[in-house]
Amino acid sequence: MDSLKKVLESTGLPAQRGAYTGRKKPVAYFTFLRLLKGAAVSTDDEESGGRELYRVTLICKGDFEEYLAKALEVMKAAGYYINSVDAESYETETGYWLVPITIEILKE
Repeated sequence: MDSLKKVLESTGLPAQRGAYTGRKKPVAYFTFLRLLKGAAVSTDDEESGGRELYRVTLICKGDFEEYLAKALEVMKAAGYYINSVDAESYETETGYWLVPITIEILKE
């Protein structure tokens, strides 16, 4: 499975773990953080597979719907499970919309 950063950047937008640190912020970009990493199934004190939960945030000035649709499309195609797309919020100070997406990766 491709790295999450690579998958997100396949949308044409930059992606960075944690906070975006570029000198000039683009009109739209992604940030992502791992929320959980552990066993998907545990039997007889042994792990069977793995599970990782990530929070991806689409950050965008203006209408974000096209970027969101593309992001969901590429993540699903790469094998990521979309747990939720949470309510977007608007930052009046920066003019950016923030759209949180929770995804899950299951590994054998």
